[in-house]
Amino acid sequence: MDTAQAVEAIKRRLPLKEVVSRYVVLKPAGRGRWKGLCPFHQEKTPSFYVDEEKGLFHCFGCKAGGDLFAFMERMEGLDFAGALERLAEEAGVELPQRGPAQNRRELLEVLKLAQAYFLEGLRASPEAQAYLQARGLSEASVARFGLGYAPPKGDGLLVYLSRHGVSPEEGLKAGVLAEREGRFFDRFRHRITFPIRDHLGRIVAFTGRALGEETPKYLNSPETSLFRKREVLFAYPEAKASLREGRAIVVEGLFDAIALHQMGFAETVAVLGSGLSEEQARLLKAQEVREVYLAFDADEAGQKATLQSLELELARQFLFYAVRLPAKDPGELLLHPQGPALFQKALEEALPEVAFRFQEAARDLDLTRPEHKRKVLERLTPRMLSPEPFDPVAERLKALVVERLGLAPRQLEEYLMSRKRGKPPPPPPPKAEPKNRTLLLELDVMALLLSLGDGAFLEWVRYVSDHVWPPEGSLLGEFLELARKEPRRDYLRQVLSRKEAGGIFLERLMMAPTVEEPRLPEVMEKTLARLREAYYQERLARLKEALGQKPDLELLKEIQELSQAIEAERRIYRGV
Repeated sequence: MDTAQAVEAIKRRLPLKEVVSRYVVLKPAGRGRWKGLCPFHQEKTPSFYVDEEKGLFHCFGCKAGGDLFAFMERMEGLDFAGALERLAEEAGVELPQRGPAQNRRELLEVLKLAQAYFLEGLRASPEAQAYLQARGLSEASVARFGLGYAPPKGDGLLVYLSRHGVSPEEGLKAGVLAEREGRFFDRFRHRITFPIRDHLGRIVAFTGRALGEETPKYLNSPETSLFRKREVLFAYPEAKASLREGRAIVVEGLFDAIALHQMGFAETVAVLGSGLSEEQARLLKAQEVREVYLAFDADEAGQKATLQSLELELARQFLFYAVRLPAKDPGELLLHPQGPALFQKALEEALPEVAFRFQEAARDLDLTRPEHKRKVLERLTPRMLSPEPFDPVAERLKALVVERLGLAPRQLEEYLMSRKRGKPPPPPPPKAEPKNRTLLLELDVMALLLSLGDGAFLEWVRYVSDHVWPPEGSLLGEFLELARKEPRRDYLRQVLSRKEAGGIFLERLMMAPTVEEPRLPEVMEKTLARLREAYYQERLARLKEALGQKPDLELLKEIQELSQAIEAERRIYRGV
């Protein structure tokens, strides 16, 4: 199987709509079409469409579009090779010339075996079971989140994997074994284990919580080709259904997430580091989360993590609230008889982002002193200097600063303007795509050709080549030449989508109606007639300009011939 065959096999096994639905809530939009909020830019009205029959997605707002692979590239920040590897692994398609780095599927199998070993360890350990019971976790919660136990023995998992045909090197690559001076041993020993699952629900790593005095208290798998902690939210697969209701609760600890799920807050997820990352925020946005309640620990580190989360680029697409916990962390509330009610009250009293920012900026300062007011103003200035003209957080923050610091609105605006003048100019806007009529007509021809079946495609490519004469350097001319050499429609779509006019091309492709075979010659001839007319019009304009500079009988004759040709093309597409 070559790469092209692998691509086709992946698309057959993984429908585009199914993959997109993991990131975007899609609603029916006509036969074989679905729409939702674009995951690539902020919008309130859906302009993002998926066409199942054409196997394409397109946003009519930001012009992002393409096929299954283009979506995965954009969504996960991958190149084509990375998207191909990830989708092939999920679809169970063997890629040609698989190298050492393309072993993700094998690593997943190793992690499944490790999970089986840890589950067996928990069943055999009264100590580990007692610990989980003491933390207030029910058997249902332990089973749902797959908690296990790694026995103290240094080679228990090593031997277990060996019995199942897994080499120490494979266990090391999967992150469940460690190596020192050529000796392999279990990475997790005498620890409660938490399987870390990706957005597809696959185990990609583990975290181990020490039962004794071992350090560190929490030990994570190292980052591997499967696992990057910035890209994963603990409990995300279990929370997905609840997240789609619009609210997310984000905590720091894995125990905290499980505890809140057990108390009825099923929209809870946990970060695996300090604060929310851009990649994790994107996972929340994919489920159309609108409100994010940050319930980090009540200590100083937790407050810093909250502020760090608010500084994300994607943060402006959410309404943030900072939860003031009635305990050190949410996990402690599981042991309190009024735990669910206390946490619900904390959610209701959560500080909106603006109030939290001001409170943190004014912490340990005396607002009766002018120099302390100045410190608060300086701390809040970066957030008030928003590049967006109607940023609600920036505007509310300005109003609060005016109220609490005793500034006149005009004084604040003058101060912010002076700070803004000291900043470098914003980057230039992206180059606008050309939208001349001739280009649009060329794109219509290409879209019509690419909507045809494999059998008719090359035949009609030859027909267009014989009946249209694109100028040198035109997009259609390049397309026809490439199509004759490599008549694979998926390949041609990918090439065109990366051109300067790629956004418009995908838009025309999405809008192109399905043409019944009996009507195809008529539709094709009218489409070609419009394009030939446009080519003639461009040539006519150049001749008239030349004639104005220097009268010439030959030019005048050619102008008359072009005018007649234009009229003939109009009769064709008007059906006269």
